[in-house]
Amino acid sequence: WTSEETSCFIQYLTLHCAEGGDGTNFKQAAFAAAAAHLLEPPDGILKEDYVAVKRDGLSCKNKWIMCKKKHTTIISIKSQLGFSWDNELGANIGPADATCWTAFSNACPNMKPFHNKGWKHFEKMDDLL
Repeated sequence: WTSEETSCFIQYLTLHCAEGGDGTNFKQAAFAAAAAHLLEPPDGILKEDYVAVKRDGLSCKNKWIMCKKKHTTIISIKSQLGFSWDNELGANIGPADATCWTAFSNACPNMKPFHNKGWKHFEKMDDLL
Protein backbone atom coordinates (compact mmCIF):
# COMPACT_ATOMS: atom_id res chain seq x y z
CA TRP A 1 0.00 0.00 0.00
CA THR A 2 1.33 3.40 -0.94
CA SER A 3 0.67 6.44 1.19
CA GLU A 4 -1.62 7.80 -1.54
CA GLU A 5 -3.62 4.55 -1.65
CA THR A 6 -3.96 4.63 2.13
CA SER A 7 -5.18 8.25 1.98
CA CYS A 8 -7.72 7.35 -0.70
CA PHE A 9 -8.87 4.34 1.33
CA ILE A 10 -9.34 6.35 4.53
CA GLN A 11 -11.13 9.08 2.59
CA TYR A 12 -13.49 6.50 1.09
CA LEU A 13 -14.29 5.05 4.51
CA THR A 14 -14.84 8.55 5.90
CA LEU A 15 -17.40 9.25 3.18
CA HIS A 16 -19.10 5.92 3.95
CA CYS A 17 -18.71 5.90 7.74
CA ALA A 18 -22.45 5.38 8.24
CA GLU A 19 -21.94 1.87 6.87
CA GLY A 20 -19.59 1.16 9.76
CA GLY A 21 -22.09 1.88 12.50
CA ASP A 22 -20.83 2.63 15.99
CA GLY A 23 -17.11 2.11 16.31
CA THR A 24 -16.73 1.99 12.53
CA ASN A 25 -17.13 -1.76 12.41
CA PHE A 26 -17.41 -1.99 8.65
CA LYS A 27 -18.88 -5.09 7.07
CA GLN A 28 -17.13 -7.03 4.32
CA ALA A 29 -19.36 -5.39 1.68
CA ALA A 30 -17.93 -1.97 2.60
CA PHE A 31 -14.39 -3.29 2.16
CA ALA A 32 -15.29 -4.84 -1.19
CA ALA A 33 -16.74 -1.48 -2.31
CA ALA A 34 -13.57 0.28 -1.10
CA ALA A 35 -11.46 -2.14 -3.15
CA ALA A 36 -13.52 -1.35 -6.24
CA HIS A 37 -13.15 2.37 -5.54
CA LEU A 38 -9.36 2.03 -5.36
CA LEU A 39 -9.35 0.74 -8.95
CA GLU A 40 -10.53 4.15 -10.14
CA PRO A 41 -7.83 6.73 -10.96
CA PRO A 42 -7.43 9.62 -8.53
CA ASP A 43 -8.69 13.06 -9.57
CA GLY A 44 -6.54 14.59 -12.26
CA ILE A 45 -5.19 11.25 -13.57
CA LEU A 46 -6.47 9.94 -16.89
CA LYS A 47 -7.80 6.40 -16.75
CA GLU A 48 -5.48 5.30 -19.56
CA ASP A 49 -2.48 6.66 -17.61
CA TYR A 50 -3.43 4.97 -14.34
CA VAL A 51 -2.21 1.55 -13.28
CA ALA A 52 -4.09 0.41 -10.20
CA VAL A 53 -2.95 -2.27 -7.82
CA LYS A 54 -5.79 -4.75 -7.57
CA ARG A 55 -7.05 -4.98 -4.03
CA ASP A 56 -9.83 -7.17 -2.71
CA GLY A 57 -12.16 -6.81 0.25
CA LEU A 58 -9.93 -8.88 2.51
CA SER A 59 -6.91 -6.73 1.70
CA CYS A 60 -8.93 -3.62 2.55
CA LYS A 61 -10.20 -5.17 5.78
CA ASN A 62 -6.64 -6.03 6.80
CA LYS A 63 -5.52 -2.50 5.95
CA TRP A 64 -8.33 -1.11 8.09
CA ILE A 65 -7.23 -3.29 11.01
CA MET A 66 -3.64 -2.03 10.62
CA CYS A 67 -4.76 1.60 10.39
CA LYS A 68 -6.80 1.27 13.58
CA LYS A 69 -3.84 -0.41 15.28
CA LYS A 70 -1.51 2.42 14.28
CA HIS A 71 -4.04 4.98 15.48
CA THR A 72 -4.34 3.23 18.86
CA THR A 73 -0.55 3.06 19.15
CA ILE A 74 -0.21 6.79 18.49
CA ILE A 75 -2.92 7.57 21.04
CA SER A 76 -0.85 5.57 23.54
CA ILE A 77 2.27 7.57 22.70
CA LYS A 78 0.40 10.85 23.03
CA SER A 79 -0.96 9.84 26.43
CA GLN A 80 2.46 9.04 27.92
CA LEU A 81 3.90 11.75 30.12
CA GLY A 82 7.08 13.11 28.59
CA PHE A 83 6.39 12.08 24.99
CA SER A 84 5.02 14.35 22.33
CA TRP A 85 3.62 13.53 18.92
CA ASP A 86 4.20 15.08 15.53
CA ASN A 87 2.62 13.67 12.36
CA GLU A 88 5.93 14.09 10.56
CA LEU A 89 8.50 13.34 13.28
CA GLY A 90 6.56 10.82 15.37
CA ALA A 91 7.58 10.83 19.03
CA ASN A 92 10.66 12.84 18.00
CA ILE A 93 12.95 11.07 20.46
CA GLY A 94 16.23 12.82 21.09
CA PRO A 95 19.23 11.63 23.09
CA ALA A 96 17.73 12.85 26.36
CA ASP A 97 14.62 10.70 25.90
CA ALA A 98 16.31 7.63 24.38
CA THR A 99 16.53 5.53 27.55
CA CYS A 100 12.91 6.14 28.51
CA TRP A 101 11.77 5.47 24.92
CA THR A 102 13.73 2.22 24.75
CA ALA A 103 12.07 0.91 27.90
CA PHE A 104 8.65 2.07 26.69
CA SER A 105 9.00 0.64 23.18
CA ASN A 106 10.41 -2.66 24.48
CA ALA A 107 7.24 -3.04 26.55
CA CYS A 108 5.08 -1.98 23.57
CA PRO A 109 6.82 -3.08 20.33
CA ASN A 110 4.15 -1.42 18.16
CA MET A 111 5.65 1.91 19.23
CA LYS A 112 9.11 1.32 17.71
CA PRO A 113 8.34 2.53 14.16
CA PHE A 114 7.28 5.91 15.55
CA HIS A 115 10.61 6.69 17.24
CA ASN A 116 11.35 9.56 14.82
CA LYS A 117 8.85 8.93 12.05
CA GLY A 118 5.25 10.07 12.08
CA TRP A 119 2.14 8.81 10.33
CA LYS A 120 0.49 11.35 8.07
CA HIS A 121 -2.89 9.62 8.28
CA PHE A 122 -3.34 10.10 12.02
CA GLU A 123 -5.57 13.19 11.87
CA LYS A 124 -7.91 11.68 9.27
CA MET A 125 -8.13 8.44 11.23
CA ASP A 126 -8.73 10.37 14.43
CA ASP A 127 -11.63 12.20 12.75
CA LEU A 128 -13.03 8.92 11.43
CA LEU A 129 -12.82 7.09 14.72
